[in-house]
Amino acid sequence: GQLANLQTLDLHNNQLSSTIPSQLGQLANLQTLDLHNNQLSSTIPSQLGQLANLQTLDLHNNQLSSTIPSQLGQLANLQTLDLRNNQLSSTIPSELGRLSRLRQLYLGGNTRISGCVPYPLYSRSTLMSDTVSMLSLQSCPSPTPTPTRRPPSTGGGGGGGGGSTPRPRCTNGTVVANPSDNTALVADCVQLLTIKATLEGRISTSMRLNWSEDSSIDTWEGITIGGAPQRVVSLELNSSGKTLEGSIPSTLSRLTGLQTLNLSNNELSGRIPVGLRALAALQVLDFSNNRLSGSMPTDLGSIASLQTLHLANNSLTGSIPTTLVDLSDLRSLSLAGNRFSGCIPNALARVAQNDLSAIELPFCDPVTPTATPTVTPTATATPLAPVGQDLFLPLVRQ
Repeated sequence: GQLANLQTLDLHNNQLSSTIPSQLGQLANLQTLDLHNNQLSSTIPSQLGQLANLQTLDLHNNQLSSTIPSQLGQLANLQTLDLRNNQLSSTIPSELGRLSRLRQLYLGGNTRISGCVPYPLYSRSTLMSDTVSMLSLQSCPSPTPTPTRRPPSTGGGGGGGGGSTPRPRCTNGTVVANPSDNTALVADCVQLLTIKATLEGRISTSMRLNWSEDSSIDTWEGITIGGAPQRVVSLELNSSGKTLEGSIPSTLSRLTGLQTLNLSNNELSGRIPVGLRALAALQVLDFSNNRLSGSMPTDLGSIASLQTLHLANNSLTGSIPTTLVDLSDLRSLSLAGNRFSGCIPNALARVAQNDLSAIELPFCDPVTPTATPTVTPTATATPLAPVGQDLFLPLVRQ
């Protein structure tokens, strides 16, 4: 009641915990509610459906659970709804299909959402690209069945009648030459177009990637083609002059020809997706200097060909996976500037280039490694003094 005229409430990146107050539904003039990149839990209050003037609702990268309130379908002015990377479950409410002004809808990363996508949303393919690709959901049946229409017979072939099948993506001969002979590259092209909106996030139109079926894929920003058969072998969007503000799609793992994946120096948020182990040819993985959070996936240690792993300067938490010691080809490791806990696996010190000394954690094995052959067989290593635990004080932005 004290903030009746408030139009924008932006508290993102503040490590807020607890729940979203239902009283926010009383802010009748609110147009933007942005609480992303916090640690908010429990449910999304149904009272938010009372915010008749709301245009942007951004709750992504929290720990919200349970269902998406059907009352959000009452937000007639809503243009952006971002609920990515939470723990939401059940189905997508059919009421969201009423949001005729909705331009951006992000639900990816909620792996427990099931069922189908309400037909009015699914029919808007650009709006649903993130959800369809990351959750693999299909369309619900149309609420009003469309009568079967057959084009009148002309007695001959040709002519794209009303019953013609839409052309599959990336097969127009422009974006991929000779698509029938380059099916693997066509598949990569489809995948890149599908994840484009997820990577970009809410950047301005002028800053969006130039990925389009109207131009050859080898002219796309950050893309390198190679190999036989041709595949996308490199995705590097670290110095394109465009700062990505989205998240890292889990479906990047379908670009199995990748040798280099460099998304450093952006403002990507959310978690590092599980499943990147599918990139069996990957040699360089660089997500440094972003806003990534959560724990480091243990399956990164299964990318046997990996030579460079750079994740420095994010907000990663949890322990450093012991599986990283299995990366026998690793030559460069950069993990500093995160909030890891626990200890550092000793074997990682053998990586030729590393920044482990900048991480304020002890090594897991307190025994001093043998450094010279002069140690006698009967010599007993002296254990180091116990290392005290550092207190972690969360940073709260003012």
